[in-house]
Amino acid sequence: MAIFAHEYAKAATAYGMGDKNIRAQGRLTLNPFKHMDILGFIFMAVFRFGWGNPVKINFFAFKDKRKATIVIFFIPFLVNIILGVALMVAARIWSDNMDVLNETHFNVLGVLVSVALINVGHALINLLPIHPMSGTMLLTAVSPGASLKVAQYEKILQLVLAFFILLGGAQATFGALSNILFVGI
Repeated sequence: MAIFAHEYAKAATAYGMGDKNIRAQGRLTLNPFKHMDILGFIFMAVFRFGWGNPVKINFFAFKDKRKATIVIFFIPFLVNIILGVALMVAARIWSDNMDVLNETHFNVLGVLVSVALINVGHALINLLPIHPMSGTMLLTAVSPGASLKVAQYEKILQLVLAFFILLGGAQATFGALSNILFVGI
């Protein structure tokens, strides 16, 4: 859900900003299978980390490339945060109204909390300026020089990120940050 929401929001925002090629990619749809990468899905099932089929954006289609890039970065980020908060509020309402404690109620609560945390974690990890994370797009728009310096170490950074994720560092770090966001809900 987090990856689908993120990629759909990115496609819809890019289309709204002027990239009409998005429609030809078939990405202006709520069908999650159009945003899914099969290998990323398998990784999600096995390692609890995966990825979607990234939207291919034509930045030359925008009049103001910098502004479009920043907007295209922030809208999917906000969609994931808003979804996470909404699901956590739903989980709180659900738990407050559980008159009968049974396995089904706990399972629904677990799904709501898990999907909320995954959405916020997905938003946060996409802040990283490591390709293919969306943070790369933001860094390029805000500081092209810094983006070029980071790009020089792209392969090393991707390897470090992969180990960080596979060894549980991403789940611990972004899970803790997500939990901080939800304190009080």
